[in-house]
Amino acid sequence: MTTQTNLAATPRVRNATINDVHAIVNVTNRAFVSEQFLVTGDRTDTADILQRFATGVFFVVDDPADRSRMLGSVFCSIDNSRGYLGLLSVDPDAQGRGHSRLLVAAVEDQCRIANCNFLDITVVNVRDDLFPFYRALGFAAFDLLPFPVPERARQPLHLVRMTKPLVALSQLTLPA
Repeated sequence: MTTQTNLAATPRVRNATINDVHAIVNVTNRAFVSEQFLVTGDRTDTADILQRFATGVFFVVDDPADRSRMLGSVFCSIDNSRGYLGLLSVDPDAQGRGHSRLLVAAVEDQCRIANCNFLDITVVNVRDDLFPFYRALGFAAFDLLPFPVPERARQPLHLVRMTKPLVALSQLTLPA
């Protein structure tokens, strides 16, 4: 009985649907409130999330105790042999419980299925707290990009593109 209860309480990643747009906007803006010292306004809005749905997929983690509450989300898009992970967001009240790693793993799986060789993410240069997390997941900095909305920046900013090599499922060899 205890095992069933624990399994029922285990957060799971699922593909988001268009019905999740409002919750994705909310969880993303809550997660990115820590960047308000960097930029003005919310991190995202309904139009942005809808546009991303047209070019990729979102994965989400719901609260196992309350399926109506989203704990986190992430965006994934694929361009040729490169995957992109964006808007990785976990509700501040649910951070530090492994939800980010679950979401990143879902994106990696999606990219491997699509035979991607690399997975990219962009991080604002002054978010020093994020670089060790992404390095621990296998990402390394490899490029600098201009900040996409300089009119919203409260200080000079740029993006650091980080990448991680992936082994596509088609390249994996199973042990004999």
